[in-house]
Amino acid sequence: MSWLWWAIIGYFLNSVATVTDKALLGRREIKDPATYTIFISALGLLVIVLAPWGLEVSTTRALTWGVLSGFAFTLGLWLMFNVLKVGEASRVPAFIGSLSPVFIFILAWLWLGERFSSLQFIAFILLVLGGFLMVGGAGGLKKRPLLLATAASLAFALAYVWIKFTFLETNYISGLIWTRLGGFASSLLLFFIPGTWRAWRNSVKQSTGGVKLVFIAGQTSGALSGLLISYSITLTSVTLVNALQGLQYVFLLIMSVIVSSRFPQFFHDEFSGRVLWRKLFGVVTIGLGLWLLSIAI
Repeated sequence: MSWLWWAIIGYFLNSVATVTDKALLGRREIKDPATYTIFISALGLLVIVLAPWGLEVSTTRALTWGVLSGFAFTLGLWLMFNVLKVGEASRVPAFIGSLSPVFIFILAWLWLGERFSSLQFIAFILLVLGGFLMVGGAGGLKKRPLLLATAASLAFALAYVWIKFTFLETNYISGLIWTRLGGFASSLLLFFIPGTWRAWRNSVKQSTGGVKLVFIAGQTSGALSGLLISYSITLTSVTLVNALQGLQYVFLLIMSVIVSSRFPQFFHDEFSGRVLWRKLFGVVTIGLGLWLLSIAI
């Protein structure tokens, strides 16, 4: 199967995880972004079960890039959850995900020497533009959330570029393990934030069985997403794979419409007037970019 299909499935699963994140962050049981980041990073260690099928003694360079990628990804998660707690389920990831490819494009151009054909470049522009279109509308992000979201975009960009460096130095399974170990080790630093340890203990004690089940289901979806997207990166340009996040916003918009009708207390996305038309135009732009990309590969 083409890398494009692996990435599409990966971003669909990631949209499921994002909607779950928004729902849980709106509940009392899990209300601290640092605690949530630590839980997710800890679950990432489950990738170690893949060790018998490919873990190898890697170079120091591979280990270094892997740990740095994990650190950057953990930082991006924590920043994103801080913004997601107060922003739209479709708008926040759309802004972060549409800005991240711009950073990746620059970094991959400078560090990896990635170059595109004319058709690929047009597809890239359309995919990124579609994501930005879905961000706009009334009730947009205010100054502080906007700065945090931009910082999260840069952190995720560094994580993706550095994981590409990792895969260039070692195999797929080894690269995954080093990045997850780096991410978990980095998440432990969040315990130095005042109140995090208490919030973590309270989350474990107070979370109901239903919340835990939803959390596990959402993060299982997120974990599978990470595996597929990372695999796509081993096969092609990290910039093109990341630009496909635009398709994730389409999934998010559809899920937000469905879920907000039943759980309006968790989802406050706007679906009326000019906002809706702008998002729909974003969907069309993303669809056109995806079509051109399928031709260009």
